[in-house]
Amino acid sequence: MSQRALFAHLVSRMPRQRLPEGWRICRVDLVATRGSGHTPKKDVPRYWNGDIAWLSLKDLPALDRVYIGSTRERISEEGIENSSAVLHPPGVVVLSRDAAVGKSAVTTTPMAVSQHFLTWECGPQIVNLYLYYWFQFIKSELKRIASGSTIKTIGLPYFRKLEVLLPSVPEQESIATTLRQWDGAITVVEGLLGAKRGFKRSLVQDLLTGKRRFREFEVDARETRSLGELLRESRVPCSNGATARRLTVKLYGRGVVASTNPRRGSSGTQYYRRSAGQFIYSKLDFLNGACGIVPPELDGFETTLDLPCFEVSPELDVRWLAALASQPWFYARQIGLAVGGRKAKRLNSHAFLKIKVQLPRLPEQRKIADFIGSLGVEIELLERLHIALDGQRRGVMELLLAGQIRIPA
Repeated sequence: MSQRALFAHLVSRMPRQRLPEGWRICRVDLVATRGSGHTPKKDVPRYWNGDIAWLSLKDLPALDRVYIGSTRERISEEGIENSSAVLHPPGVVVLSRDAAVGKSAVTTTPMAVSQHFLTWECGPQIVNLYLYYWFQFIKSELKRIASGSTIKTIGLPYFRKLEVLLPSVPEQESIATTLRQWDGAITVVEGLLGAKRGFKRSLVQDLLTGKRRFREFEVDARETRSLGELLRESRVPCSNGATARRLTVKLYGRGVVASTNPRRGSSGTQYYRRSAGQFIYSKLDFLNGACGIVPPELDGFETTLDLPCFEVSPELDVRWLAALASQPWFYARQIGLAVGGRKAKRLNSHAFLKIKVQLPRLPEQRKIADFIGSLGVEIELLERLHIALDGQRRGVMELLLAGQIRIPA
């Protein structure tokens, strides 16, 4: 969607098919002073590690969070003086014009930027937060027009003509304040997600290794058992092996799903029936946590022996095993059992069944699995909330920036 098409789309959604009263379309360069950046010579140590924040591609993860006040690298005044870098005042809007095109933020401290970024110092007719949200709104358009074989970039001619829908300054402030509240909610949820994931990661490892135990099981001993004592490989062949009902296993314990790969094996390829509740792993990707449990809705699907399945002993809760086997620290210990080249190591069934585990009694396995499951549900709900808030933010942003919803100044 071009800039004009974007404006036409917005205007088409406005009441009475026209711009709201007091709004106008103007070039960004008429209301804000555009600047750029540069990289001081890397081989001159005195240009670096100074007191001046310097925005570079290393800081891309910190953008799109409204404000940015610190950077991964810093340069010196001498680095500024001996390069085309410019020290911009706080409050400028920065935008990535290549690499991760369209990422933006408002600076809170004096800052220089690399040549990968453009800056806008806003004049009295435009609020910096409003311009930030305008860039957030047109990000998909910026990504679309970026070109380049190695690194996608946008040339300066585009930004010289870049336009913005502009209400009055008080209304800009009201719009920015409203959208800032959505960003604040999203930031809170992101913080909760990070904390919950970290809590789960550390606590799950402690529970699975026995470093922490539920009080009622503290006196119970754990047995050292091989998986071969607890699992039996299932090799029930399919009658024709020609159906498209195939399974695949996601990496890092993210589950078992129906394969979307339409390719079929050769006419002689043998497929095997997989049943709900069986434990399954990938011989090629187990060292990346590719394992899980066949869910009820995929009962009767099939795989080759590259994804072996196992019937589970009554003394083993398969959820406990799946939680254990999907932990990075667990499958990293099994590298010595894999065979093949560095890029294609495989963990065959006979080697997999040699793996030894510290097995709790079945009641403790169940309680650990239930607890891990409840943590997973909490994280999934937070992830859904994050997606919902982000979707609301996008919708509200379009309504506000189009003037379809007016906020009193």
